[in-house]
Amino acid sequence: MEQKVSIVVPVYNVEKYLKRCVDSLIGQSYSNLEILLVDDGSKDSSLSICKEYELKDSRIRVFHKENEGLGLTRNYGIERATGEYITFVDSDDYLTSDAIAAMLDRAVATNADVVIATHYYKNEVQEVAIPERLYSGNEIKKELMVHMMGNNGNKLDALSYTAWGKLYKKELFTKNNLVFPSERKLIWEDLAFSADAYPLCERVYVLHKPVYYYCFNEGSLTHTYKPNKLELVMELYYYMGIKIQELDLPVEAKYRLNTNFIGHIRTCIKLEVFYADKNGFVTAIQNIRKICSRKDVQTLIGNYPKASFNRSQYIYNFAMEHKWIYTIYFLTWLQNKKKRIE
Repeated sequence: MEQKVSIVVPVYNVEKYLKRCVDSLIGQSYSNLEILLVDDGSKDSSLSICKEYELKDSRIRVFHKENEGLGLTRNYGIERATGEYITFVDSDDYLTSDAIAAMLDRAVATNADVVIATHYYKNEVQEVAIPERLYSGNEIKKELMVHMMGNNGNKLDALSYTAWGKLYKKELFTKNNLVFPSERKLIWEDLAFSADAYPLCERVYVLHKPVYYYCFNEGSLTHTYKPNKLELVMELYYYMGIKIQELDLPVEAKYRLNTNFIGHIRTCIKLEVFYADKNGFVTAIQNIRKICSRKDVQTLIGNYPKASFNRSQYIYNFAMEHKWIYTIYFLTWLQNKKKRIE
């Protein structure tokens, strides 16, 4: 008997991208699906688009609720999912036509609790250096979770901690009361979720096949300007540091976490520069100075091995360490001009 797969899609103000997403789901080569479109209080036409699709395809179920954010909206979908397996798709992204078939094939063949696939970004495959195979027992913590904390200077050496691009056994959630935290309490809730989820797994399969198109959306939560974003970033940093200790992960995990969060701190600076036209140049300079003057930021940058930086990273972090605020602003402005915000 074919296994049913539940696809949970949180929807919030994505009228521009929603049809592309849903079309990729109903066009899957594997057909035993239920597609849960959970509208999180959209203020545009997203809910109407969802309802139109519900009338066209009996596998689609539409829900509408008050706005709570991505993490809690996923939980809402999990509670209502009836499949043996579950996957998550952000509504501004989309799947390859054989995504579900490819992940389910490995899940069933290996009895994996989670299948981790690769993805496309800007139409390029985001490859990983971790071998394709089944990981079990201590390998999950010692190898997979370590790589989820960040890279070691080589971008290919990290493993995606996102909830999307993966297939989960539904019982992983139901048997363990596993839920997503709210990103309003812990920014990048997927990282905190992964720290809770993977220690519960007995088997995880890493699949070297891109099944998911990750699409940058300037209006997405990750890249929306927040005056307190750095506080949220550092709160998650401390939270994950405690998790690493509790899970007794190798020392390398903290090193990778530091790499990850130095990048997030730089993103906070990028956002200040990116929004300088709106917030004002003086405000941007003041906020960058606050970021670079924080003791924990200085400690994180100062303790990081300088040999791990390439030339541009070394210059940038040297400027941060010495609080050369106008230099930082100019370097960041050049980066934003070249490729906006990654």
